[in-house]
Amino acid sequence: RRKLRPGSGGEKPPEEPPFTYQLKAVPLKFVKEMKDIVLKEAESVGSSAIFEVLISPSTAITSWMKDESPKHKFIADGKDRKLHIIDVQLSDAGEYTCVLRLGNKEKTSTAKLIVEGIP
Repeated sequence: RRKLRPGSGGEKPPEEPPFTYQLKAVPLKFVKEMKDIVLKEAESVGSSAIFEVLISPSTAITSWMKDESPKHKFIADGKDRKLHIIDVQLSDAGEYTCVLRLGNKEKTSTAKLIVEGIP
């Protein structure tokens, strides 16, 4: 039986204790950021708007910021998180932020709901 000499197959990789890869922290991130939503006033009132983000990892906690009211519905499905604004009114226009938290790390994604008035 031929024994390979250490280093005979190119550079020897640096010594790494086994299983370290399991301990590497998954980076907290928005895989897909929020996007602005533009609605025309004429068609927007009574319709709905959905802000959506894709996050990683799915264990992160999301919260949504604006003047939260019961008509806002939060949808979480694995890495897919949505803020559903039902029955859009002019007062819903503004900046919305999704806050992503995991341990002591935090990331935010912000987008606007723009309701354009009729000229």
